Amino acid sequence: MNERYFSLYAKGKTPPGSSTPAAEARDAGDDAPPHRKWNHLPLDSIRAEFPALTDANHDGWAFMENAGGSQVPRRVADAVHHYMCNNYVQLGAGYPHSDRADATVHRAHQLVKTFAGVRPCSAGGAGGEVILGSSSTQLLATLASCFDVLHSVGDEIVVQRAGHEANIGPWVNLSKRSGAKLSWWYPGPNGGAGEIADLEQILTKDTKIVALCHVSNLLGEIIDLPRIVTVIRSRAARDCQIIVDGVAFAPHRPIEVDKWGVDWYAFSPYKVYGPHVGALFGSAKALELVTGPNHYFIDPKQVPYKFELGGCSHEACAGLVAMGGYLRSLDRAPHDLNIAGDLDPTRAECVAACEYMTRLEQTPQTVLAGYLSRMHERGFVRVIGPLTDDPNVRVPTFSFVPTTGGVTVASVVAAAHASKIAIRSGNMYGVRLLEDLNIDPEVGVVRVSLVHYNTEEEVAALITALNEVLLG
Repeated sequence: MNERYFSLYAKGKTPPGSSTPAAEARDAGDDAPPHRKWNHLPLDSIRAEFPALTDANHDGWAFMENAGGSQVPRRVADAVHHYMCNNYVQLGAGYPHSDRADATVHRAHQLVKTFAGVRPCSAGGAGGEVILGSSSTQLLATLASCFDVLHSVGDEIVVQRAGHEANIGPWVNLSKRSGAKLSWWYPGPNGGAGEIADLEQILTKDTKIVALCHVSNLLGEIIDLPRIVTVIRSRAARDCQIIVDGVAFAPHRPIEVDKWGVDWYAFSPYKVYGPHVGALFGSAKALELVTGPNHYFIDPKQVPYKFELGGCSHEACAGLVAMGGYLRSLDRAPHDLNIAGDLDPTRAECVAACEYMTRLEQTPQTVLAGYLSRMHERGFVRVIGPLTDDPNVRVPTFSFVPTTGGVTVASVVAAAHASKIAIRSGNMYGVRLLEDLNIDPEVGVVRVSLVHYNTEEEVAALITALNEVLLG
């Protein structure tokens, strides 16, 4: 990373060859022109974008472990390859190759801001920046370390136990380092992510941090984030930081950080059809509270540079830009694809893409939810998470354990693998939740996680494989 580039970035200037006035309008939250009519790419055309779904060397496997990482469109892999072959140089050096590298990294940050729904302060929003790193786990750990000097005995930290350890462990450790009181928000009596009434009871005016998950990566349940933010703002300290793990939400629904009023929001683009990189949004007000851990001589106002230790992956930024092109293509008919790849998506196009993905997911989600609900009621499995296909309540991430003699999570997964269906078992880093649900984390659960490119036929094949092992 180079100070020249990031001083431009921190001052809101555009690196050479990067953004345009149209992009600035998109950052302000402008929607598409009123006459814009949304088209949609058919599912077979969508699947053709993904080599893992169509290339012969993958031998017909169906990928249903998407909560661990989605497949990527060919354009994302091609963009990474092209960047490394043509622009693999340091930023801010002033020659053409470096200028193109500057533009790529800038575009990637802007794309993630657009996708996350960041609205600039100048447009009446909360503002903020996005920080890129190797994963959400790494970014949240880095963030927690920045709070060390801000918290001490007398402060309180509330942590939801239904989430991934990435947004639990850092705050548990902060509590130990600072002496701040740790309060747990436990799962609900029916095994849900947590009751809002329970959260209300543990919030106090000394609560300085609330860490929670938007969707549990095991339960698939969508929490009512807007309502929870309202509750926290009314009961916690005025400067309480709301830190949300949105990793399991982002592949399925539009992220709207400005609308929700959260302080920090993490997600993983590599689970949203992009390269292996994590992203962390921080509002303008939240970023004023903490100083990033990068070198002492880097101005604290140079965000995201101050938080991106050693710099973000430049080639991953090229992949992120291509991921934006894929999202933009989803609301276009096949004959329009030639205009979709070179422009970054508007906020309206990001929302349209997410809403279309939700619609594509619905039939496979309904089929699988119905099957697992019936098997749960008949005593063959125990499903953890909502027994519904309602897209307002859950995303298509399902976890269960077999309850019939002789059938194990390992044998269920083996049966699926024998049918060329990629699922897995384990604790998925939700150890504390499984302990609360009286499930051995060393054994874990079977998890099936669908996204928009999965088909009803693939789900039918999974059901056939599950029946063979569960029903004998």
